[in-house]
Amino acid sequence: MGRKPILSFLLATSILFGLASCKKSTSTTENTPEPVVPVTSPPSTTAPVFTGPSTTAANLTIRVIYLVPSDRKLNQAYTDAVGVSSSRLATWYKSALGGNKTFHLNTKITETIQSTHAAAWFNANNGNSGTDAQFYFYTNARNDVRAILGSGYDESKYIYMVYVDAAGTTGAGAIGFTAMPENDLLGLTNQMPQPWARWVGGAGHEIGHAFGLPHPANQDPNALMWTGYTLYPNCILNDSDKATLNANKFFY
Repeated sequence: MGRKPILSFLLATSILFGLASCKKSTSTTENTPEPVVPVTSPPSTTAPVFTGPSTTAANLTIRVIYLVPSDRKLNQAYTDAVGVSSSRLATWYKSALGGNKTFHLNTKITETIQSTHAAAWFNANNGNSGTDAQFYFYTNARNDVRAILGSGYDESKYIYMVYVDAAGTTGAGAIGFTAMPENDLLGLTNQMPQPWARWVGGAGHEIGHAFGLPHPANQDPNALMWTGYTLYPNCILNDSDKATLNANKFFY
């Protein structure tokens, strides 16, 4: 997620958004690892086309958005990678919960949308970007998606998982909305030093915040909502996380 040192990032996120990292409970068992296969896309002979905002997204689904700044081009490899990562996470959450519940993705898994703002805008103070420079990117991404979707933006119906092809100090998540910067897109397409799975885990951590999961008080290093995201898929949800998700209307 392009984070600063993890502890300071997690604590800052907890303070700003009231969220916490996932951790491993001693009363739970390890998840069975799923195959970890890095994403690669064959060369395309045609230029990708923006889908634009979905007008048919079902209620209580996750809307995955790949937002492209006005001075960047739509990258099909990013579109594909984001879709694969999101699908893997839905499967992982189902396994981690140990039942039949998980979150559900919009049938158009990745909405590709062009922003009217250049890449540099997203990590700048634009007047309504908040008071903490570390989270300018998150706030700007949220404001931009709200402006683009207009009356179609509704956190009572959707959770938004947004990837922006722009630099950001860190990815972040809060109730209803997550935003990940270009480092995550690079990571999901094998262009970062860390393993591909680490970037899937990072997205799983941030979407956990969007579902209301906090950073765990005991700082269990195996928990998804703490530093366990770096161990994905071999991280866990603790019992309180499971209780929260089982009561969440987006899990069915």
